[in-house]
Amino acid sequence: MCYLTVSVKESGADIFSGSDKYDYAFRWSDISVKACLDILAEISRDFPGIKGGVITGERLPDYPSFCAELAGHVIIDLEKSFSEIFNAPFVAQQGKAVFTEDKLAQALKQKYEQLCWNIDYAGFTAGKEEYAAESLLTTANGYLGVRGTLPDMQAGDATYPATYLAGCYNQAESDIAGKAVSNEDFVNVPDARSVRIKIGDGEWLSPENCRNKMLYRNLCLKNGILEQTWIAEDSRKHLIQINSRMLADMSCPERFAVEYSFTPLNFDADITVVTCIDGTTRNYGVERYRSLTSHHYRVLSRGAEGSYAQLNARTLQSGIGIGVTTKIRGDFFTDSDIQIKENAGKVQQFISCHAQKGKTYRLEKSINIRLSSVFPDSWADADKTTLADFSVQAEASGQAWQNLWDKADIVIDGDLMAQKLLRLHICHLLSSCSPYSNGKYKLDVSVTARGLHGEAYRGHIFWDEIFILPFYIMHFPQTARQLLMYRYNRLPAARKIAQDSGCQGAMYPWQSGLDGSEQTQSVHLNPLNGHWDPDYSHLQRHVSLAVAYNIWLYWKTTGDAEFMRLYGMEMLTDIARFWLSKAEYNESTGRYSVSGVMGPDEFHEHISGSSAAGLKDNAYTNLMISWLFSVLTELSPEFNTTEEDTAFIRKISRTGKCLSLVIEDDVIAQFDGYFSLKEIDWEHYQNKYGNIYRMDRILRAEGKSADDYKVAKQADALMIFNNFSRDDVTGILNNMGYHLDRDYAQTNLHYYLKRTYHGSTLSRVVHAQLACNTGLHDLSRELYQQALRSDYGDIQGGTTAEGIHTGVMAATINTAVMSYAGVDIRGDHLSVSPSLPAEWNRINFNLQHRGVHYCFLISQKSVSVTADQTVFIDIHNEKHQITAGMPFSYTYVKEYTS
Repeated sequence: MCYLTVSVKESGADIFSGSDKYDYAFRWSDISVKACLDILAEISRDFPGIKGGVITGERLPDYPSFCAELAGHVIIDLEKSFSEIFNAPFVAQQGKAVFTEDKLAQALKQKYEQLCWNIDYAGFTAGKEEYAAESLLTTANGYLGVRGTLPDMQAGDATYPATYLAGCYNQAESDIAGKAVSNEDFVNVPDARSVRIKIGDGEWLSPENCRNKMLYRNLCLKNGILEQTWIAEDSRKHLIQINSRMLADMSCPERFAVEYSFTPLNFDADITVVTCIDGTTRNYGVERYRSLTSHHYRVLSRGAEGSYAQLNARTLQSGIGIGVTTKIRGDFFTDSDIQIKENAGKVQQFISCHAQKGKTYRLEKSINIRLSSVFPDSWADADKTTLADFSVQAEASGQAWQNLWDKADIVIDGDLMAQKLLRLHICHLLSSCSPYSNGKYKLDVSVTARGLHGEAYRGHIFWDEIFILPFYIMHFPQTARQLLMYRYNRLPAARKIAQDSGCQGAMYPWQSGLDGSEQTQSVHLNPLNGHWDPDYSHLQRHVSLAVAYNIWLYWKTTGDAEFMRLYGMEMLTDIARFWLSKAEYNESTGRYSVSGVMGPDEFHEHISGSSAAGLKDNAYTNLMISWLFSVLTELSPEFNTTEEDTAFIRKISRTGKCLSLVIEDDVIAQFDGYFSLKEIDWEHYQNKYGNIYRMDRILRAEGKSADDYKVAKQADALMIFNNFSRDDVTGILNNMGYHLDRDYAQTNLHYYLKRTYHGSTLSRVVHAQLACNTGLHDLSRELYQQALRSDYGDIQGGTTAEGIHTGVMAATINTAVMSYAGVDIRGDHLSVSPSLPAEWNRINFNLQHRGVHYCFLISQKSVSVTADQTVFIDIHNEKHQITAGMPFSYTYVKEYTS
């Protein structure tokens, strides 16, 4: 194997490859993080094919990893950075000891495993970068999410600790630039994780007011525990080490625990520790929302007795009760040592002691947070016996996490970063919605677009479900059913929205929260010009088609006839009634048109030159309507239908075959009128603005409109290929009377890709999936790598600070399973047609389909599958019988197109 040795020195780095030496000259203290990463990328290009390496030389003390200090006292973890750029493990040489070949191989193997199961951050950079790290370090369990801050951090521009509870929303009115605006927000509930410390009569310590000699944070994806080590120096040169661990108990979702210890390193002094329940929290995590009303609850009661503290609150409009109970334990105090203070919505517990140099002092805080919507009878008075200590919670939660990983893990050999980031995505999906929280409490919630990790999009549920639900359908079908029940429980609200818009049936809202009413704003403030612009995004009626698709996919994958009889068919029928009422017949064409809608591309809100809101014949929408009408026609005989239903089915069957599309040279127009739009000068805008993800706002600030240009925020017409195989899309088109050339999918991919700005994190992964399915593997891999790094690399310039993107996280998992591994779950039985990226030696995962548990091991040459029941499976269009419990192997030849 080929290894590098990196010798770090003040004036740069020496690189040794075999007997050759290469010198890279620069001063670490003079370069930025970007410049440093550019140098590392240059080194990786100079040394292709490296399988790992060793880093030696001058390093910062105290850090567990090899770190260096860059310009502005910014810390960079070189082990992590080299490993990620080379996509291979790098380890630090300890002291003067030299690795033997065997010990190096062992160290690299251990490092590989560590990298694949952990994310970590060295140093502290206040502001958006810190906010983004906190989003990705969030510890959550599907009911309760706590952003990944130190217990010592306080909310502000530098850091943003916050706690969110699934389904906890509140509506409030705000005055914005003289306009009354009503918003439903995802409430930042009372903060119970806070523990702070001060030395003598000094300040309460925080990374903002100290010299941070070392700050290192690690989230273990395997067990959900956030571990943090901080060595701080105060203004009087006192050095203190503070260690903390935090977890949201996966086994008992209302529980959260903090373990906190401190060690004076160079002094003896009086120390004061304060822990509190803070009932003054407000929503502050999204800068553009800060002018909105931000405090969403009132404190009903608060108090403390000895080691226990309690605070009860209620949201101001929605009336949801929030009950917080805590217990503290420690080895340097008793209950009688605790002093209690109550003021300004807070209940605080102070503990003082005389701390000795070199001695470690420990404290634990057990927390229980209950919502009245989940615990109607006990939310205000939690059972104190549930306040288990940290070790008890860690053990129970760790076992619950292991159970989840046994079902959901994806193991990839040959691609370190794909492995790491897929596990990161799985972890945060399970943190956002867990079989434990949903199963135990049957939560009436769905997965928010930003998880339980931040406040962007105000914690609302969008069409992102079309990317998210397949993960749960494949691995946790009961949880998927519970998520679909969120939509069923809001079917009356969807009917009202349809009725209010002059339509029949049910129309689900673009943004849904507590009760299923439309939460999308009708106007929004353009920050580039200060003007109020109409917001037509509520016209993305395709969200109802996403609901229909998820119902169908759940049915196809589980065969849950009870769900379909009781809930599914009712939703599908009402969604179809809505679309039938939207379809207008054009006698001159003999086809039906659908107007006043938007597709997934939010840059186009109305037809160029028209003042009417919405578009005509959005291709994605019409294709999905035709599919829905066809599916409902097929399903109706399986379920008891009335004579009235039969007449309705006949009508939608005819209509679905006659919906209108505009097609030229095998390119499906995004909407009627698209081909007459102007092209845009990409290079000009890239050079002028740099970040052009929000091209719509840039054009508006220039007095122009994206509606006039062939420019897309994200995949729109191509989205249909995300939902169905190419053959199935062809079938939908043929059923509508459209027959295109054999290569039409690739033709459309090339056409739209060069006109798309990927302003949504969901865009690249949709294009990557279609590129894979049309044989463009290099293009697919490039786009997929970018999608994988959407949050981890915060590639949209700060959006991860506001919460993770659950949609793209789920979509990358779906692409790995359904496109690269090629396992299609959309049929009556599974079909497999692998197309692994070149660097993936093999992929291993489990899934469920029609009550059967499958285990797949797929390599570049073979498919191995085991099932717990005897079933049939298609592999490369050949039908094979799999005997229960017996591994079945199949050898295939990969077709590769660059």
